Amino acid sequence: MKLFDLVYVIEDDFITSKITELYLQQHGAFKRVQKYKNGQPALDALHRASDQPAKLPDLILLDLNMPVMDGWEFLDALSAEHLAKPVPVCVLTSSINPDDIKRANSYSAVQGYFIKPMDAHLVDEMVQLLA
Repeated sequence: MKLFDLVYVIEDDFITSKITELYLQQHGAFKRVQKYKNGQPALDALHRASDQPAKLPDLILLDLNMPVMDGWEFLDALSAEHLAKPVPVCVLTSSINPDDIKRANSYSAVQGYFIKPMDAHLVDEMVQLLA
């Protein structure tokens, strides 16, 4: 089983963010979770760690609809970052719009598209997908 030392959860809703964190912590594949309320502070953290692979996350769980910097803006900015290692992104959103799914999958960093809410089965799906 692949292990994820650090996961960024980028989600503006506190309850959804907390539920996601709890499910990740209950799964043996995830060690540490850092939560961000929108894409901007997460992007800032990535930028600070960009040349230090050990400080970069092993996975980013990204909501699409957020204030300040939404998921689309984050994905655009992430595409321009030069990180010391590739960081996979799984979109975790309430959007079932086929256009959103198609658009998200057009980004090379996006490895999966998942519909909220998070549950144990969804965590298992992510681990299997990224193995």
